[in-house]
Amino acid sequence: MPDTKLDGKTVLMVIPHTQFRDEEFFEPRKTLENEGAKVVVASTSARTCHGMKGGTVQAEIAIADAKADDYNGLVICGGSSVPDFLWNDKKLIELTTAMAAAGKVVAAISLSTVILAKAKLLANREATVYSLPQAIQQLKTGGAIYVKKSLVVDQNIITAEGPEESLRFGQAIAAALS
Repeated sequence: MPDTKLDGKTVLMVIPHTQFRDEEFFEPRKTLENEGAKVVVASTSARTCHGMKGGTVQAEIAIADAKADDYNGLVICGGSSVPDFLWNDKKLIELTTAMAAAGKVVAAISLSTVILAKAKLLANREATVYSLPQAIQQLKTGGAIYVKKSLVVDQNIITAEGPEESLRFGQAIAAALS
């Protein structure tokens, strides 16, 4: 019988509609679903989204239509287009803030960690981000204590550095939700 410690839990995974990192989406999704969670995919609009390595996934909901009350956790995936499409998405920042305020698990990997900084969730908290100078600067501007670690779990906030951490990132999210 499969392990279903996340039965009844629903997780919102947010990806840019183009150039998301396939590993950063597919690995955590697989881990969460294998543990029994329901995963809902969101992007800037409900549409087919395309990964950097050729993967595709259907976003079922637009970020603007997502409600914090409907989810137990929020996972924001990375990719080269995240700075263009997600860093300044006001609805995503509001959703991220609402989820964290409700004490729910909020996780971000790679360049998407900047969204947590912009949502003012990382003030005086350790966090990691993909090693891009402007991303590190955005974290520091948001008050984060940047640490060059591959994965950081700080209470209900989980941050990971990049695609090579996708499996551990997914496992940390599952553990935090259970």
